[in-house]
Amino acid sequence: MFECKNSLNKTFLIRKLINLKYKDDSSIAEHLNNFQDMVNKLTTIEIVLDDELLALSLLNSLLDNWETLVVFVSNFTNGKLTFDMVKDNLLNEETRRKGRLSSLLKMKF
Repeated sequence: MFECKNSLNKTFLIRKLINLKYKDDSSIAEHLNNFQDMVNKLTTIEIVLDDELLALSLLNSLLDNWETLVVFVSNFTNGKLTFDMVKDNLLNEETRRKGRLSSLLKMKF
């Protein structure tokens, strides 16, 4: 269905990518897979997005409780974000958050 290169499909896929939001009850890896799936579908219909635009779109897909990471990653670069940089930072942050949660749970018991 998505392989047809008409304007309606292009609009639909772009809208899905822009409106994609991370859900707190899912893993970052799952969110990244969903994001990459949308990017792959766009590439299939010959819409290739700039790497920095992908990075910014991925940051935009995060909820407000990720704002500290968004600011950190944005300030860490020299004005040029890459998709891989954002992806790596998201995975590291998720690992850090899970470790912190695990430590808090151990302290309570």
